[in-house]
Amino acid sequence: MNGQSPGCFAGMFSAWRWLTGLFTMPVAARNRAGTCSTSSAASAANGGNQREGVPFAALPAEVTAAIAQCLSSYADLCAFRRIDKSRHTALSHTVLLPILIRLLPIVAASLGLGVLVEVPVPQLTQGVAVTVALTRALIEQLSRRLFMLERGGSWARWKPVVEMLYLLRGKRPLVLRDDNFGVFGSRAAFMSETEAVRQWKILSWGATVNQGGQQRPLMDGDSILNQWPGYQLPSLLDSASPLFPHAPFDPADPHTQLDGGTYPNYTSMVAFIVFDRLDEGNHINRIRHWSSYCRASAAYFRAGDRLTASHSDAAQWGAAVFDQKWEDGWHRRLVVLGSEAMGEGHMAVIRLTRTNGRRVEIFTTESAPHDHTRTVVMRVLGDHLGGMVWRQEDET
Repeated sequence: MNGQSPGCFAGMFSAWRWLTGLFTMPVAARNRAGTCSTSSAASAANGGNQREGVPFAALPAEVTAAIAQCLSSYADLCAFRRIDKSRHTALSHTVLLPILIRLLPIVAASLGLGVLVEVPVPQLTQGVAVTVALTRALIEQLSRRLFMLERGGSWARWKPVVEMLYLLRGKRPLVLRDDNFGVFGSRAAFMSETEAVRQWKILSWGATVNQGGQQRPLMDGDSILNQWPGYQLPSLLDSASPLFPHAPFDPADPHTQLDGGTYPNYTSMVAFIVFDRLDEGNHINRIRHWSSYCRASAAYFRAGDRLTASHSDAAQWGAAVFDQKWEDGWHRRLVVLGSEAMGEGHMAVIRLTRTNGRRVEIFTTESAPHDHTRTVVMRVLGDHLGGMVWRQEDET
C-alpha cells in the first residue's frame, strides 16, 4: 500500500463519503449540517441506502484540511466551514491562506473575461515579516475578492466593453486590486447594488479618459463622464421602456436613460460612452462610411434590418450588439466584433444609424488593407450592402 496504513485509507474513505453527502444536500440543509454525519447526509441523497458513516466532527484534522483543499469555489469553502464551527481550528490561517490563494485564479478564470482582466494575489511589502495579523489581513483581502467575484453575477456581459477599455488603456489588461474591490464599504452594500452597476464600479475604478487635454476618471461615484456635459447620473428604469418593447427587461441590467438617450440595459449605456472615447482618442479608426436616403433601395432596407436584428442573430455573427434610442425616432446601434472575430488585440465596430435616412460606419484597429475587417463586415451586412459600404457608394 505504498507505506500508507489501512487506517489512513479508511479515514479518507469516510471523508469522501461525508463529502458526497455534503455536496448533494440542498443548500439549506447543508448550512445547518453542524452535527450531520455521513449517513444522515448521504443517505438522504441516495434514497436511504447509504451505509453508516462517521460524524464530521470525528474526522481527523488532517483529513478536514485535505477535504478543504479539494474545494473549487469560495462558496463551497464557506459552506464547508459552517458544517461544524467547533472544527474551525482544523482550518488554521496557515491552512486557509494557501486554499484561498489557490481558489482566486480559478474563480477569476470563470468570469468569462479571459486575459483582459487580472486579479492578482495581494502581496506583502517586501521585507515585512509575516505575522498572524498580516496573515489575517491577507485572508480578509482574498475573501473579499472571492466573495465579490463569485457573488457578483454574470460578469461576461462586460467582455466587449472591457475589450474597449483594453484598447483605451494602450492594450493593457485591467488589474483588479484592493482599491477596485474597496469601492463598496461592505458586502451588504455590494449585494444591494444592481448587478451590472456593481460589476462596472469594480471594473472601472481607476479608469481615466482624456477630457480637454487632461486625464479624468471615467466614473465619479455613480456618475459617468459624458463627452460634452461632463459627469452625468444615469437613470435606471424600474420597468421596460416603450422605446424597446421587444427587449426583455432584466432587473440585473435594466433599461437605462442618460442625457436624453434610452438604452435597453446599463451595459449598452456604458458601451456607447466608452466607444465614443475610443473614437475621440483615435484608438480605433473610421475607415468606411455610407449613407442612403433612397427608401426603395435594397441596401436601405437591409440597413434597417440590421438595426433591428435580434441579439441571437448578432451572436451568430460573432458580435455583441448595443442600442441607443431617442424619443424623436433616432436609433443608433453598435455591432462590436472583438478579438474572437478579429484576432488578439483587435476590434471592429459597425455603427448603424437611423435618422431620416440610413447610415453605416466601419471602425477598426486593423491596419490596411483591412482584410479581416472586410470579412466580418460582409458577414454582418451581407454582400450587397457590405459591398456598397466598402466602396462608399452613397444613395441620395
